[in-house]
Amino acid sequence: MDYEIKIVAVDVDGTLTESSRSLRLSPHSLSGIKLLVDSGYAVVLVSGSSLPVVASLALYLGSRGPIVAENGCIVFYPRELIEDHVCKNRPSIDAVKILEAMGFRWAWQNKYRLYDLAFHTPPNFNREVLEQVKRAVEPFNLKVTWSGFALHLQPLEAGKDKGIEAILRKLNLSWDNVAAIGDGENDIPMLVKARLSAATSDSHDSVKKAVKLVMKEPGGKGFLEFAKLLAGGVDYEAGYTG
Repeated sequence: MDYEIKIVAVDVDGTLTESSRSLRLSPHSLSGIKLLVDSGYAVVLVSGSSLPVVASLALYLGSRGPIVAENGCIVFYPRELIEDHVCKNRPSIDAVKILEAMGFRWAWQNKYRLYDLAFHTPPNFNREVLEQVKRAVEPFNLKVTWSGFALHLQPLEAGKDKGIEAILRKLNLSWDNVAAIGDGENDIPMLVKARLSAATSDSHDSVKKAVKLVMKEPGGKGFLEFAKLLAGGVDYEAGYTG
């Protein structure tokens, strides 16, 4: 069986940006992606954002690999102009109305989303409110995730790991061929399945506990640190002490 890492799955917001709380793209991310591509890896951007946003970002960053958008609901292969729809159903308007009644605001990207809908959070948003929302939408066969930037209302089949699995099936690869890096709790399903997983230094504590490697640097700097490890032939089993 082939255990060589061939795909590097990379979260966008909080990982390619300057920090876990910033949406400003880090210049270090461009260097990291170029290093990985030049080293022969397929860099897969994995995001909760809509396909047009992620596809545009991938074009200008030069990542070249497949794209995972809407938290795994859509996979896009730019070179083939093929879309693979992992999710099948858009959340119902009744579920949306529940969120709006609780003070969540419709995000502008929803105009371009098919399955995963994003909402800006109200001032009183906290873990307790998040659990309330989860219970409220459960009868609609939906799930809710918090990305650190927005609340996402999703079909049950959504998940960044599900998007990666669609790519692996198409390429006849397995999770043993995947390295992944992220910073948010919605990245954990993808990170725990990857052969080599990493978190930036400013990641949520639960993310740090789920991965094999924790970088010394935050955001894009941490991503570049990870890229250098991969390009340099890091021992996947021995790990990295930072």
